[in-house]
Amino acid sequence: MSDFQLDTDSGRSFDIRIEEVEGYDPQLARTLIEIDLQTFTEPTFSPYTAAVFLHFGITFLLKADDRVIGTCVCVRAWEHPHEAMILAMGIRPGWRGKGLGEHFVAGVADRLGARGIRRINLLLNRDNRRAFKVYQQVGFEVVEELPIEPLTEEVLIALQCELIGDPPMADLRRGRAPQLRH
Repeated sequence: MSDFQLDTDSGRSFDIRIEEVEGYDPQLARTLIEIDLQTFTEPTFSPYTAAVFLHFGITFLLKADDRVIGTCVCVRAWEHPHEAMILAMGIRPGWRGKGLGEHFVAGVADRLGARGIRRINLLLNRDNRRAFKVYQQVGFEVVEELPIEPLTEEVLIALQCELIGDPPMADLRRGRAPQLRH
């Protein structure tokens, strides 16, 4: 079942869908690492950590037809079982700038909400304006700034949203901002 159809400039049409990963698969671990390296300046995953997150975390795939074009790795909070954290989300180059980021984040929020999650957190480099815009469009708000590198003045921003009311994807399909609260 398709979440939505994406028509490209070349006239090609793709069925775009979000799937939750069921268990560990070595090829999928390599895909996580590959998309991560295409997304971030420093690697997030090693083969070991990719395997751990696939086995113990919640991982979602963004697919165009049957090709994986994005990944999102989440974990549940230890002290707050109704909270989850997005550890890493990435979309392959060539697929960016088409509204897929908002679609993917909103779809992940829907699926996490269906599992009983009521709050989603994430950390983002303050200079990553493009990603910030994606998360803000879906309803995330800044809750804290965390300096991480005094020499370079690098700062992470903590973003958070609470899932209330209609799921985020329902709001995006209606063409309005999702009803999320921080």
